Formats: sequence, structure tokens, C-alpha cells
Amino acid sequence: MKKFLIKLSYTVLPVFLLLFGLVAYVTLVICPRSDTGDLGNLALITFWPEYGQKIEEHEMKDTLFMKVNHTEDLRSIHVNVLTVGDSFSQQEHAGYQNYMPGEGLTVANCKRSLYDNPIQYAYNIMDWGVVDSTNIDVMVVEVGERDFALRIANFGVDKVEVPEPDDPTEDDDEEVNPNEWSLLRARDFVLYRFAGRSPVYVVDMKEDFFSSPEPRKLYFYCADILNGMTIDEAIRPKVKEVFNLLTRMAQERGFKLMFMLPVDKYDLYQNYIVDNPYAHPKRINEDVREILGDIPEVLLAKFCLQPLIDNGEKDIFLFDNSHWSYKASEVVGKELSRRINILID
Repeated sequence: MKKFLIKLSYTVLPVFLLLFGLVAYVTLVICPRSDTGDLGNLALITFWPEYGQKIEEHEMKDTLFMKVNHTEDLRSIHVNVLTVGDSFSQQEHAGYQNYMPGEGLTVANCKRSLYDNPIQYAYNIMDWGVVDSTNIDVMVVEVGERDFALRIANFGVDKVEVPEPDDPTEDDDEEVNPNEWSLLRARDFVLYRFAGRSPVYVVDMKEDFFSSPEPRKLYFYCADILNGMTIDEAIRPKVKEVFNLLTRMAQERGFKLMFMLPVDKYDLYQNYIVDNPYAHPKRINEDVREILGDIPEVLLAKFCLQPLIDNGEKDIFLFDNSHWSYKASEVVGKELSRRINILID
């Protein structure tokens, strides 16, 4: 027995202590310091909390639109605009919807936990008769650029977009404890830092675009690249088909429908990357404009925000986040409102 314990002391025990030390370091040091943006949380990157605090000083303090927590609640709303979208529609007081009441519009937003695919959910709630001209004037279907083609491909008239209660969803009301002890997070830390498997990419830029300690670094989510740089030819006909179907259904129910595509962080800054390693430019927005036309009912946020980037405006997107800042929200919210006011006039 004594020999066995001695053997354990120089075989298993050092490994255990090493693992314990790694988990403790990641839990107590890295996780709290990486809790400064979705990119920091995702890839365990230690950004600067002061950056986010400085940005928050300029955000609106209150949420000025209604939040819809259950599908059945849609039957009793009475607003000008209903937004159905992904995480870009869930930014609360910093979101684009918060700038729409100032343009004379009442707005309600569907909580993200109600669905996975905003396009599918928009179809379903029209098909079920949950919304019509008695409670909304316009429905805005928002889908981020990186997932747009996939959302279209997965759409089907026979599908029902109601996630199971236990399904993981992007929910701003649910908080994750950054100090939770986890061997898996320690493993992730090792893979991200030392094995080149981080889900967040970083490149250098030609100009200062962020008011952070690294003003010329662009951190972005790998899916901005991996999900495709263009819309495949096989999907293009379905883009038009789905848009026309939803538009027709909205017309039959007496209200208008709009598509809104937030631009990916990589796409918006791609022209300013030093020695860009990605050979082909991303052009999802350009493809959508070619397919659907340059029409008021399709707001491609890239073309609202690109002039700001070209003029050197800082912090259009957040340095440590895959989402845009209040600056972009204001521009997009006001342009969306301008188009909606024309549609419902």
C-alpha cells in the first residue's frame, strides 16, 4: 500500500495538481477578465472593461419599446412595428428599436427564446393568424448577414418554429456565472491559446477604428468567414421565393413586411484589413441587393454604415463584440423608421 501511495505521489498527483491549477487560473483569473463582450466570453480573451464602460456612457438609459415574451401575447399588442430578429434585435436600450420611438413609431420586439429562425417564425405567426392589420402596421424580419443564407435554406412552409423549453437560446435575460469552475473551459483555454483553435479571429487594420488600447485590431467571429462569402447559386431562387411569400402573406393580412440585414463585423471592415488573408471579398449584401433589388422594403445595413467607416468613424461596431454599437443602432433605427413612415403614410 505504501509503495502504491508513493507511486501515486509522483504520477497521478502532479497531473491532478496541474489540472487543478489550470482550472483555478482560468476560473479565477481569465474568466472574470474576459467577461467584457461576447467575443471575450466566447474565446476567453481578456479585453479591457474600461472600453465598454466608456461606450455605455453614451447609450440611451431606458428601453423604449415593448418586449413580447410569449407568442400568444402577440394577439393583444397594438403597435406600428413588430420586430422579429436574432441577437441584433435583442440589444435592449442600445438596440436599433430604441431609436424608433423618437421618429414617431411604437415598437414591439419578440424575445429571442421564442424561436431559432426569425424568418420561419415570421411565417408561422402570420400563418397562425396571430398578427394582422388590427395590431401591427409593419413587421420587420431581421437576420444577421452570416446566417442569412442558412436561415433561408432551412425555411419551410410545413415547419413550426417553436423551440423546446430546454433548447439553448440567445437570451439577454439569462446571465452566465463567469466564475463557474469548469474543466471544459480550462480545456477551451488551452485549445484557443496554444492550439490555434480559437473561434475568434484577429487581424490588423490600416487605420484606427476603435477607441480601445488596440485601435487597429479587428476581432471577429470565425463564422463571419466560415459561413460563406457569397450566396450560393442554388439558394438564390429561394431568397426571392421566401421574400415574395412573406410579403404576400403580410399584404393579405393588411400590413407591410420588411427584411433587415445587419452587416457582419468582418464585412464592414474588410477593405481596411492589412494584407487581408481572405482572398475573396464578402458580398452577401451585394448578392441580396442583386436578387431582391434596391427596394425600400429591404434594408441592408451595410450601405448605411459603410460611409461612416470610410470617413474614419470609430466604434461603429464594438471592439470586443460581434455586434454593432449605439452609433450604428441610431443610424439603422432612424433609416428603418424613415422607410416605415413612408410605407404606412
